[in-house]
Amino acid sequence: MSENRVDPTVAGLFLIGFITLVFGIIGIQLFGDGGIEGDAPLLAAAQFLIAPVSFVILIFAYMAGKAGNAFAVALFAFIAVALFGASILFNNEPMLFYITAFFFIIFAVVAFLIGAPKLLGLLLIFVALVFLFLGFAIATKGDSSVFCVAFGLFGILSFIIATYMAVGLATQKFPVV
Repeated sequence: MSENRVDPTVAGLFLIGFITLVFGIIGIQLFGDGGIEGDAPLLAAAQFLIAPVSFVILIFAYMAGKAGNAFAVALFAFIAVALFGASILFNNEPMLFYITAFFFIIFAVVAFLIGAPKLLGLLLIFVALVFLFLGFAIATKGDSSVFCVAFGLFGILSFIIATYMAVGLATQKFPVV
């Protein structure tokens, strides 16, 4: 068997980047379409796509456990559960997103305490802000376009950081600090 396996951390970061990019595009689209009550075909497609992606992230959590990375197991398992919940309750329950944001902040604090790369902590804070502003956008039914734009912009920033970290870890060509 080949020793060239996909690092679950790199693969998980790429998926986190993908999901946050989708959230970012949705936020910008909702701003342009007049809020969550508007016609947002990308929103419906994302809800359909998020559930299967959450199961793939759960597989990466298992792989991280096999590799001995307890923090990645906890983080990826939480992300998988949060995304699956988001795919079911997207327009109905902003409290899910507030709780998810709170746990991302806890993961960011733990990341700083265990000496993980500072970019990981920043990524987790940005992802927390994505979920927090998404909850606000849902609570206001998108009436406040500021929340749609904020969760869109933080989603795109999270995508950039996650992709940078994943490429940096995969290629080891530039530092991930």
